[in-house]
Amino acid sequence: MTENEFKKKINSIFINIDTNFFSNIEKYKMVLQAYNKKMNLTRLEKEEKIYGQYFYESILPFAQIDFNKYKNILDIGSGSGIPGIVLKLLYPNNISLTVIEANKKKADFLKFLANELNIMITLLNKRAENIQNSEREKYDLVTSRAVAELKVILEISAPYCKINGLIVEPKGKKVKIELNNAANMIDQLNLILLPKTNLIFQKNKKNDLKFPRKWTEIIKN
Repeated sequence: MTENEFKKKINSIFINIDTNFFSNIEKYKMVLQAYNKKMNLTRLEKEEKIYGQYFYESILPFAQIDFNKYKNILDIGSGSGIPGIVLKLLYPNNISLTVIEANKKKADFLKFLANELNIMITLLNKRAENIQNSEREKYDLVTSRAVAELKVILEISAPYCKINGLIVEPKGKKVKIELNNAANMIDQLNLILLPKTNLIFQKNKKNDLKFPRKWTEIIKN
């Protein structure tokens, strides 16, 4: 996807985006490319892939979400900033963004990136399953990209999400397999899969305090 194609797609799908979005995305791309020479943040080095497979595909699942309603966002395992940073650039005055990143070098990059883009984010350098009581049921929307299998990331994500909040966990070709494997966990976490979406769940009740379990327990089954 070229830069012009990216602009056309964004303008056709998202409404009322920030006037500085495209200039900030260009700055984001340049920071990413420069930093990637020192640290392997992404294998997508060509501009066409950065605009298409990186920026565009990361935020496409959010096209129908009203960020006037879902303002307090948590991005788990943000890595190099997607989708959270891109969403923040789309709607900087609507979204309050928190990112969790366990890798110290990647967390340092996110801090640097936020400073370069002049945006406010809350950065938590920790493992997401180590949730604090003050973080439970705190966020309107929780998301992640390519962090773990669906049943795993849902168990980690759901306790952070408010009742009636959304959990957005888009998946690729193995979506049916992962959804089937996660069926029991979806039920235990009081989640409802919204129809006609690429894995957007709504949480309808509080989660049992046993969730999320310790990592060693999560990966056992």
